[in-house]
Amino acid sequence: MHSGRGYLPAMVFGMLEEDYCPRRRNRITRMTDDYRKQVEAAYQGEVYGEAMYRAIADSISDPGQANKWAVLTRLETRTKADMLAVVGRLGGDTREHAASRERGLQEAQRYIGLPWMELMELFSRELDPVIAEYACLERNCPPEDAAALGRLTRHEVVAKQFCELELQGLGEGSLEPILEFLA
Repeated sequence: MHSGRGYLPAMVFGMLEEDYCPRRRNRITRMTDDYRKQVEAAYQGEVYGEAMYRAIADSISDPGQANKWAVLTRLETRTKADMLAVVGRLGGDTREHAASRERGLQEAQRYIGLPWMELMELFSRELDPVIAEYACLERNCPPEDAAALGRLTRHEVVAKQFCELELQGLGEGSLEPILEFLA
């Protein structure tokens, strides 16, 4: 099920930015249920993304393109681990929900079989609202979570940079932002 607001389905990160990122810059306190739920949703989003990226990587016959999606999968796996630590610190639900994984696998079907440039255009465009959602969560997090939530936002930014480099015909160096981030 696709929300039309990015690659996260509405059930994974269903709140509009205005719902959890008020115009006033009040920080969400660490122990609020809303904050914990948002972090849990971001974690489940990474479970979803990891499944989706892996399915796309496994479906691509071109070895170079499949490798690029394998690197993107590593990016999701690493970010999922970062978010797991935050969820655990908050006393949240650290299980990987089967429903999140299943939605990721279903969503992958939208991308599988698309011509490469069309895939990059769609993927790039769908990252924008996710970047905005995660940046808002990062802006409103308590200081002890700032590093992990900064990485959460940044991993989406480097995925977008990858797409943009591909779209500019710079495929040979398109993984550099991701590889630097993972280093």
